[in-house]
Amino acid sequence: MDTKWRKAGLAAVIVLAPGGFILGATLGLRDWQKRRAEKAIAERDSAT
Repeated sequence: MDTKWRKAGLAAVIVLAPGGFILGATLGLRDWQKRRAEKAIAERDSAT
């Protein structure tokens, strides 16, 4: 599936579905934690 359509579908679910705000916040938090962990690993690897 095209990434653009996947993002559009996800945005529609978040906006239209009951509890969509909670879903959006959860997905955003997971993405933020993933990026934070990847950054920490990269910094650790470059320090050694």
